Amino acid sequence: MMSANNIKNVNHNREQEQDKTNVEVKCVEFQPPVDIEETKDEYILNVDMPGVDPNAIDVNLDKDILSIGAKAEIDGLPTRCYRRQFRVMRGLDPAKCKADYKLGVLTLRLAKPSSQVPHQIKISCE
Repeated sequence: MMSANNIKNVNHNREQEQDKTNVEVKCVEFQPPVDIEETKDEYILNVDMPGVDPNAIDVNLDKDILSIGAKAEIDGLPTRCYRRQFRVMRGLDPAKCKADYKLGVLTLRLAKPSSQVPHQIKISCE
């Protein structure tokens, strides 16, 4: 039979276990600056994300939402969490999108859907 003291001890032990497993990582939320350029065939986004391991970058395209996220852990500084979201045109083909990370800059190339690419219409004369 459990007494009130035993119940308190069980609850106290559970709280101690939760404290051990709930280690809070301090992360400074940061919206990185982004330069956006439009060409005839694509949109180019240059995202400043210094100190990030390229394998830690997460880029997702879900319908018309482009999400970019990453964590940068630099010795002696709090962890920096990069987060940005953009609403983009529907119809972007993720298979035609490219990403490259070099010298702290993530470059995304989002190919426009063929219906959005301007086409020259030839005029015939009779």
